[in-house]
Amino acid sequence: MENRISFSLDEADKQEILAALTVLNTKLLPKLIELAQGEARELPVMGDKSYGFVLKALEYAKQYPEFAALIDVAEFEKDVNAVGLLREIYIPLSQLTKKVQDTMTLAGSEAYVSGLTCYGSSKEGVKRKLPNAILIAEELGKRFPGRARVKKDE
Repeated sequence: MENRISFSLDEADKQEILAALTVLNTKLLPKLIELAQGEARELPVMGDKSYGFVLKALEYAKQYPEFAALIDVAEFEKDVNAVGLLREIYIPLSQLTKKVQDTMTLAGSEAYVSGLTCYGSSKEGVKRKLPNAILIAEELGKRFPGRARVKKDE
C-alpha cells in the first residue's frame, strides 16, 4: 500500500493548538446552544441564498416599520448579526474540521492496513512455527471475535 501521509506535530505546536481550542471552548462554547435530537429538522433553514434575502428584509424592516409590526426588529437584527458573526467563524472552522477528519481518516486507514498486515504475518508465522507468533496472532485476533482462531498445530 502506498503511504500517502506522514503527519506529526512537535510538542510545542500541539500545545499551542490545544491552547487555541481551550480559548474557543472558553469564549465561544458558553454562548452556543445545542438543539435537541430532531429539532433542527423542524426549523426553517436559512442557507446561503436565503442569507441575502434576510439581510434585505432586515433593511426593509428598519426602514419601513409598518411592515415589521409583527416582529421584534431589534431581536431580528441581533439574530442576523449572530448569523453573520457565526458564519465568519463557522466557514473556516468547518474547512479545518473537514481536513482534520480527512487526515485522521487517511492516517487511520494506513495504520489499520499496517496492523492487518502485521496480524497476517503473525498468522503466517504460526504456520511456520516462528517464536512468539502464536502470542501475537492470538492477541491481535481478539479484534475479530467470532472468526476462526489461530490454528496452533498446522
